[in-house]
Amino acid sequence: MKRRVLVIDDEEAIRGYLSTILSESGYDVVEAVDGEDGLSKAREMRPDLITLDVMMPKKTGVFVLGELRRDGELANVPVIMLTSVKSFIEQSYKELDNVDAIKQMETLLDEPASKMQKFFLRFKSFRKMLLIDREAMIEQFRKGELTLGGMPSLPDIFLDKPVEPEEFAHAVNKLIGQPSE
Repeated sequence: MKRRVLVIDDEEAIRGYLSTILSESGYDVVEAVDGEDGLSKAREMRPDLITLDVMMPKKTGVFVLGELRRDGELANVPVIMLTSVKSFIEQSYKELDNVDAIKQMETLLDEPASKMQKFFLRFKSFRKMLLIDREAMIEQFRKGELTLGGMPSLPDIFLDKPVEPEEFAHAVNKLIGQPSE
């Protein structure tokens, strides 16, 4: 029996791109247009793997991931979470005048010791650092005074958009094996 993958992303082009890679690799693919649709389809189809965008309308990827991990039948389904941190940083260079602060934030992405800290640095505090009081928040983080919050749920793998086809296929195979195993 073919392994089934649920692709949850609000961008039609990304859904199509990932679905094509998966289909050509031999997986059965179902697409969802947002977090709400994704949760519904996940509960209905019980996929072998889910790819999940972080920023979506209705229900964010972070919310969906938490719901999946709390659902007894879906809690162990592997999740690949897709982010746009690199492109967000690239855009920040174009829009913001404080290049030093952005460079420091790039460094921070590689510094947190745990996957959980990295997750929250990226998705909770990152935008605040860029949009509010960047220098003060960076200094607080470096001094250990900035708390990043906690979350009980983490994806199995983070991939940054745009993802290379080989990298994506490798991540899927790593988590659930070949399409017909």
